[in-house]
Amino acid sequence: MKTVALCHHYSLTFHGGGERFLIDVASQLIKTGHKVAIHALPFGRRPVKTERLPREVRYKENFIHKIQDADVMYFIYAPLVHKLFMGESPKIGALHAFVFLNELQSTEIRNMGYVNFLKGFGFSKFASKIYFDKFRERELRSFDAIHVINKEAIKILSGEKQVYYVPNWIDTSRFKPLEEKNVRFTVLYSGRRSKGFSTFVEIASLLGTKDIDFIAVGPDLMNTGNVKNLGFITDVEKLVRLYSKVHLLVYTSMVDVFPLTLLEASACKTPIVSLPTKAIRGLDLPVLHATSVKDFAHVIRKLQNMWEKRREQYLKLCERMRLEVVKYDVKEVFPKFLDMLKEVASLS
Repeated sequence: MKTVALCHHYSLTFHGGGERFLIDVASQLIKTGHKVAIHALPFGRRPVKTERLPREVRYKENFIHKIQDADVMYFIYAPLVHKLFMGESPKIGALHAFVFLNELQSTEIRNMGYVNFLKGFGFSKFASKIYFDKFRERELRSFDAIHVINKEAIKILSGEKQVYYVPNWIDTSRFKPLEEKNVRFTVLYSGRRSKGFSTFVEIASLLGTKDIDFIAVGPDLMNTGNVKNLGFITDVEKLVRLYSKVHLLVYTSMVDVFPLTLLEASACKTPIVSLPTKAIRGLDLPVLHATSVKDFAHVIRKLQNMWEKRREQYLKLCERMRLEVVKYDVKEVFPKFLDMLKEVASLS
């Protein structure tokens, strides 16, 4: 295998989790001597540069792509749009989006009616969910193999053709503690508004700001109540320093498949509290869990008390976060991803 085509339904400038993943995949493939082309549709385009993309990578953004020189084509799956990427190479369809893995989501999302789902997540995700629910088998047959990033997803797709489980990865040589923890107990929210920001604001409001700082980072957040918005941080070192300084990451998202921010915070020795979804449990990390605003507030107070009065116990939890996340290091995981590409490429 020499050449890999990475195919995506969003512009890389959107700079979400899927876009960052593809940039990282391209970087790792270049390091291992492969040629890489990224083919993207111009949806979600932002007026920013894809600075982290290696110069050796060919990047094409168009509504229709003819791919002729690839040994294997890797798609971040979205309904129908994969047909806009035309080529005869073996194809891998990767299920990264929560709408295609409903069983991994919170109880509230799994039981949500169509009307509320449409109101909560918009027409695009609603249409994707409806279409995939109806035509799942036909859509998955369009690919020679399926890639899932959460081990819990294997159970859902057990009846399908070749399914590979390879999780996402992080570089633990970059994501590591670079700062001491703040003197004042600090709680962080990281993500888009749709990932549960309103719940985080409720938690912050319940606890007040007398002895806790609440901060948030994301592309579409704002200063709200006693939550200070630090904006959208794309610089890795700045993000690592932030993770290192805070005492707790509060992750309130009800929809996920593989939240990379949990790995990043863990690698920086920062404890985490989240909802107990199958997606989160599938990570096998020592994450604390809560099921309501009051539960989250209780865990925050518990960790604050541990930090202030039982510092050694708190630091042991921090060390454990780092110890457990090492299994997701790029040196451990990427070779498995590369093996998957090679095996599927050999089908040609």
